[in-house]
Amino acid sequence: MNSDESTYRKSVWGPWAVVAAGGLLFLVGAGRFVHRQHFGFSDALYCCLAIVPAGLLLLVFDYVVHHAKLVSVIPLFAAGVLVLSFPVFDVALGLAMVGIIAGPALRDWKEERRPRKT
Repeated sequence: MNSDESTYRKSVWGPWAVVAAGGLLFLVGAGRFVHRQHFGFSDALYCCLAIVPAGLLLLVFDYVVHHAKLVSVIPLFAAGVLVLSFPVFDVALGLAMVGIIAGPALRDWKEERRPRKT
């Protein structure tokens, strides 16, 4: 067994895990809106606007994980409190997580299919 191959196999599951967690958060948030039996234009606007703070939270969490692993509990706790308190944040965090992976993946897929000019 080659060590490069085992590292590659481990890294392939990372994006799928993030997409699965993001999809689960989105579905949980949508389910909470269905359970509440109210989803209006203002809720949709709040979900769209909350994508920016959710993305910033993910950015801060990534930075903290890379530089101070022990302190990463603080943004993780803040994300947990926000997810449990607001269904808008569930939806926004889920969409942000899926968008973080889907954006570069779609760009790579699009560039791969396009013939290259020489």
